[in-house]
Amino acid sequence: MKDPRLVFIVLAVLFLATAAATPLIGWPGASFEQVGWTLRVPRVCVGLLAGAGLGVAGAMFQSLFRNSLADPFTLGVSSGASLAAAYCVLHGVSGLLFGISKLNLAALGGALVCVLIVYGIARLKQGFSTGTLLLAGVTIGFVSSALIVLAMYRADQHDIQQIVKWLMGSCEVATFDPALDAFVFVLVGTAVAIYSHRELDLLMMGEIVAAGRGVPVRRTRRRIYFAASLITAGIVAQCGPIGFVGLVIPHVMRFLVGPTHRLLLPASMLGGAIFLPICDAVARTGVLVGSSRQLPVGVLTNLIGGGFFLYLLLRRKEESPIL
Repeated sequence: MKDPRLVFIVLAVLFLATAAATPLIGWPGASFEQVGWTLRVPRVCVGLLAGAGLGVAGAMFQSLFRNSLADPFTLGVSSGASLAAAYCVLHGVSGLLFGISKLNLAALGGALVCVLIVYGIARLKQGFSTGTLLLAGVTIGFVSSALIVLAMYRADQHDIQQIVKWLMGSCEVATFDPALDAFVFVLVGTAVAIYSHRELDLLMMGEIVAAGRGVPVRRTRRRIYFAASLITAGIVAQCGPIGFVGLVIPHVMRFLVGPTHRLLLPASMLGGAIFLPICDAVARTGVLVGSSRQLPVGVLTNLIGGGFFLYLLLRRKEESPIL
């Protein structure tokens, strides 16, 4: 662990530099009003918010499961959102409702429905165990993926392209509305996480230790589960599934500031808000594909996260084989 004060100073400087510099990367030479304020700044705001939220949600889920390989998409939240979005595209649902995109509203609804289904399955087993929660989430994710493939099978070429673009994840927006829509979810979920920082520390030590220190384990797990899922649902509804941010960032921040959530949560927030806009800026320039076309940021984060996941897997201690 490094000096936390120095780490936060560096993170704060990097955050400000990221917010100021990323809108200017690959500047086309047009006026700021034409491109900067209408396209670049809203996109950076979405990246900052999504990265911060996914970083916090990842730290929460890793503490909830006591598993460093858990991330915000473990419990089928992104699959539910993607399923709803796919069938909206398939049936031609478009336009606005109450000033919000119907596609985004459907994605949010699909995510929240999956959250409730996973919670309901876990409630059927006594104790609301994290093992049941994890298996239920993985199962719902597989079912949702199968139904998404079915939707793509029934769709025409144009709709398939739209569905695939959604599934890749993107920070590409044209107004500040998506950032404002997701802000409420991220704010509420993050506030719950910060309020629960002591309980998160104790849950990492085990349920028996937490209960012995006066933590209502079952109620706390429910609170953390719904708060982290709320953050993830709000972000996925606006950006699509942008994977591995919630896996990579808490790991790096845990190495820098330690496992105490009083420090880990704000560090993960800043780390995610730095990481995702930089990835989006790199993807936006098209240098990775050698053309002027923009690469969806979800592709880049999956490439980085996949390598990082493999690194974590290889450096874990050997486990006894199951015979």
